[in-house]
Formats: sequence, C-alpha cells, structure tokens
Amino acid sequence: MPFDNDSLPVRLFTASHERAWNPSDIDFSHERSDWLAHTDDERRLLLRLVSGFRVGERGVAHELAPLQIRFRRVGWIEEEVFVAAQLYEEARHVQFFERWLVDALPGRLGVEIAYPDLRGDMFSVRLPQAMRMLLEDDGPEALLRAVMLYHFYVEGVAAEAGYTIYHEIFEGGHRFPGLERGIRLIQRDEARHIAFGVHVLRRLLAEHHHLVDLFESQVAALRRFAADDPDEILRGFRPGNTPFGLDHAGYRQLYLDNLEGMRRRVSNPPQ
Repeated sequence: MPFDNDSLPVRLFTASHERAWNPSDIDFSHERSDWLAHTDDERRLLLRLVSGFRVGERGVAHELAPLQIRFRRVGWIEEEVFVAAQLYEEARHVQFFERWLVDALPGRLGVEIAYPDLRGDMFSVRLPQAMRMLLEDDGPEALLRAVMLYHFYVEGVAAEAGYTIYHEIFEGGHRFPGLERGIRLIQRDEARHIAFGVHVLRRLLAEHHHLVDLFESQVAALRRFAADDPDEILRGFRPGNTPFGLDHAGYRQLYLDNLEGMRRRVSNPPQ
C-alpha cells in the first residue's frame, strides 16, 4: 500500500521526531522549595491540577491502542503511524508528571500526602468504553465517537482549559520552572494530537455525509460536560477567593468557548 509522506498525519509524525524531548532532561531542583513556599490552598489546587493531568495521561496511554488497531484494519496506514507516535508521547507525559510528583512533593503521594479527591468517570469508564468499542465495530460512527471524546474534548477542550490555569500560575510569578518547562512541551505535543483529531473528523464527515447529524449531537452532549467539568478543579474554593487569583466564571466560559472553537474547526475546513 502506498505511503503518503505529504499527508497531514505523516507530517505530524515527522514533527514528533523533530520536536522530541526527554523528561529526564528537565531540572526539577527548585520544585520542592517552591512547593513549600506556597499556602495550603495553593498546594491543594496545584496538586489537584497535576494529579488530574497525571490520571489523564495514564488513562490515554492505557486506552489509545484500539485506535491504532482500527486504522490498521481499515487501511488508514498514515493515521496508524501517527497514533504510534502519539502513544509514545502520552507515555512520555506520564513519566514527566510522575517525576514531578516525586521531586516536588515533600513525601510520597498516597502515603505521606493524600491523593486529591478527583471525581468523574472519563478515564475509568467513558474513554475505555469508547476506545474498546473500536475493537468490535469498524463503523465510522464508533470512530467518530471515540475521536470526539478524546482528541476533540479531552485534549481540545478540557486540557486546553487546564493549560490556562498553569500559565496563569507561571506568569503570576509563582515559580516552578521545571513544571513550566514540561507543561509547555506537553502542550506542544498535544497541539499535534488535536490537529490529528480534527483531520480524522473532517475526513469522516467528508466521506460519510450522514455523520454530520451525529457530529452535532455529540457536540451537544459534550456541551453538558463542558458546563459542569470546570467545577471539578475549583471545587471547594469560593469565587473571589480562589488560589492564584483564578476566575471561576472565566474558567467555565473557557470550556464552552473551546468547545465551540473545536466545533467550528472541524465543521469549517480550510478551502
């Protein structure tokens, strides 16, 4: 089967080589002193944020393989190759967060320091179900649902909103240079993943016109999550008294704005 080196998935695959990085190269020597310099509420929010990303990266590293298998079965070789790179990058992100939690915290997470109370079933139920369905169902509907749940929503909506909190912390002078370096590199990786997801959804809608209605219904379903999920990270903090000066209403709106931005990006491909 011919291999199209000019296709978007292969160009993104090539970029993953050119922009590779190693979590072990990042200097975490200042992270623990920075952690200790913050208030209990600031540490509680930051640990919830980092732990949420850690859970997400581990969940994706565990569950993304059926997507690669699906592309192989139907002969989408360029997409299959890209997902191989994405799996590697997701595992790299896991290593980064695991290293930070060891180096920054003055004790072991889950032993001396309690795990944050993270709620939701995205990575324990919804994403595994959507991805594992690809092992049984080669239909375009199952692929659209899986890519919309992960590339469209988890990466394009929720994670992009989370990066905003990180950057507000970093730009507010709250230090954590190692965490900042890694987050910027992870966001660069994830931008490729989002671009890939948009490509797959556009291809599906172009090849299967009846999927337009399913796409819009999935956007509507995800809008309900986008209205509720922002409360998870800010739960327990009163508006106007949130660590790092974070804005409750602005953060909620960011989810909805990201969702609409992703919908337009898929629905209105460049001419």
